[in-house]
Amino acid sequence: MPELLPLFDAHLHPESLSDQDLESMRFFGVERALVVAHHFAEPTPKALRLHFDDLVGRQIPRLDRLGIRAYAALGVHPRCIPRRGLSEVLSSLPDYFQGGRVVALGETGLHAGGEEEEEAFLEQLALARRLKLRVVVHTPTQDKERHTRRILTLLRTAGTLPSRVLVDHATARTVGPILGCGHWAGLTLHPEALKAERAVALVRKLGSERLVLNSDAGDGAGDILGLARLARLLAKANLSERVVRRVACENAERFFQVTS
Repeated sequence: MPELLPLFDAHLHPESLSDQDLESMRFFGVERALVVAHHFAEPTPKALRLHFDDLVGRQIPRLDRLGIRAYAALGVHPRCIPRRGLSEVLSSLPDYFQGGRVVALGETGLHAGGEEEEEAFLEQLALARRLKLRVVVHTPTQDKERHTRRILTLLRTAGTLPSRVLVDHATARTVGPILGCGHWAGLTLHPEALKAERAVALVRKLGSERLVLNSDAGDGAGDILGLARLARLLAKANLSERVVRRVACENAERFFQVTS
């Protein structure tokens, strides 16, 4: 069996995965992962804080125990905006950014769009700017190009440093504008997002600069071995090991500032 390249899964929802799933990911090369705050039914300020507490207090140690060095991004997903109390939730976030394991705000962004989502997005961008945090931005499956254009406009309006923003779930049609604005782009190997063969073509065309890979495993029908398969396909496509290492691990380490 050929030597496995180290993988950094930059978008993971382990609370929906079994220990066996995570052990399989580790066996096939995932050495680091970013645990990302998610959406759930009936979000309240209390439920959101419990979600953050679970990610930091339970899921990060769980991944560590299974051999995957874990970090977290905490924020309010656009599908998880509470009816009341958003400011209360955001005021609790700075306390989590201690100790070096919570390394970004996210995922925030737009899903269906509209005034409520945009206001919540801008409030979180203001917090991230004040705390000098990296930001993980969600883009939706439906009407992705329109929502991505709006997200890029809001990022520019908010004055967020492009180098501190990872716009996730990019596609062949949106990755160019994202990179063109100076942001980092997340390529999500997920049945509902991006097929591995298409991702290979994008890396071949664009190179490795500011591209970060992830699986979004734990959200619906994700593929826990998606990154491992893509790394093999990239190597078979005669891309250099340097390029594969960058997109599969080193770029995420660099963006989230967790290089060892």
